[in-house]
Amino acid sequence: MYSNTMFLWVIMAVVVMNVFLVVRHTRGDEEKGRSEVLRSLPTGRLANLNATMITAVVVNVALALVTGLGLAAMRVESMDLAGSMLFGVAIGAAGLFFAAVAAVFAQLSVTSRGAIAYSFVAFGILYFIRAIGDINSETLSLICPLGLIQRTQIYVENHWWPVPILLLETVGVTAIAYALNSIRDMEQGFIPAKPGRKEASVFLRSPFGLSLRLLRNSLIAWFIVMFSLGAAYGSILGDIDRFVGQSDFYQKIIKINDEFSIAKMFITMVTSILSLIGTIPVIIAALKLRSEEKDGRMEHVLSRAVSRTKYLACYVVLSFLSSVLFQCAIALGIYTAAVSVMPNPSELSLGYLLQANLVYLPALWVMIGGAILLIGLLPKATVAIWGYFGFTFFAAFIGMAAGLPEWLNKLNPFGYIPQLPTDTINFVTLVILTVIAAILTAVGFIFYRKRDMMA
Repeated sequence: MYSNTMFLWVIMAVVVMNVFLVVRHTRGDEEKGRSEVLRSLPTGRLANLNATMITAVVVNVALALVTGLGLAAMRVESMDLAGSMLFGVAIGAAGLFFAAVAAVFAQLSVTSRGAIAYSFVAFGILYFIRAIGDINSETLSLICPLGLIQRTQIYVENHWWPVPILLLETVGVTAIAYALNSIRDMEQGFIPAKPGRKEASVFLRSPFGLSLRLLRNSLIAWFIVMFSLGAAYGSILGDIDRFVGQSDFYQKIIKINDEFSIAKMFITMVTSILSLIGTIPVIIAALKLRSEEKDGRMEHVLSRAVSRTKYLACYVVLSFLSSVLFQCAIALGIYTAAVSVMPNPSELSLGYLLQANLVYLPALWVMIGGAILLIGLLPKATVAIWGYFGFTFFAAFIGMAAGLPEWLNKLNPFGYIPQLPTDTINFVTLVILTVIAAILTAVGFIFYRKRDMMA
């Protein structure tokens, strides 16, 4: 039961992987001119999308096998081979579905940045629909792919029937992507890009203004996603006592404490989940500098009176500011929905919700620091930060059930964050995490200033 619900949270990491994989090799290749080179050869216009989707199938099948066999190999009493394989197959099927979704948006959007943003917004909307469906409408949950795959009831009933249905939906979405690709022109999209001004504003001419402009759409999209996810969970707080009372699973994981209300204990669980999700956009913001470098666009900026340190600082500042922004968006989303459904909304004040979310900032800053360190020290290995992010997800939601060694749990920065309101805030721990983030960032700056640009 634990793994069945955790699947929706684990799948977020799989969605990130598939969206980046597909967009990078479709719309991203068009932006960099690689698709034009390939199209000059005797290949069909669908060849690039074909190769990308085949790669996605291979990657997700491998992921399904490794996950299923890996979970079974742990020999946990309650995790049998059938359930473990279903867990892996369900992850692979869901990953393929969102690979198809990303392929569609790669045809609709003119830029890879837009395709990624649209894909994540689509995921947020589907997650929101599933959350509403689980509370009020079984039909709505079955229509939503995320709600459908959750009906596998892994390790409980092990239903396989949602998998082929989701794969059929994936085929349908993929067919749409192929149809759109076959009728559009190279480097064009069905959602036209808004024409810019003839002359840039004074703000846009500054390094910070340019960085903010490049990240603006992504930050806005993620703010909406984080606010919506917060609102989705906040909207069920009115019936939370009945909801938790009917669910053995939630009674176990929210650790009901008689000293505090069920609503507060539920918020404790929600904030930990959403804070991990909020790590995705802040890492994306930090790594944007590296993508600009790889695309060769940084040379135009650095050829002017702009130092590397100053330009890197712009992205670092935006990453740290966005972490605060997204944590506030979660708190505002929960509060906005909670005040309209709770009989006693004063129980969850906005100040309390902000405190419960902002306490996770040091953990997010460690993740940002890790990304900056890789940009400066190992620019070709920046993808490793996503591996570490996947580990934090695993340690937070699966590791405890799977008996992850204690020393591995200590490598997860989110594991040091106090669970409010049952835990008291240990400011020493938070300061240590902040210092670690500062050191990682500072070392990244030092190496970034010394190394060569690598396009």
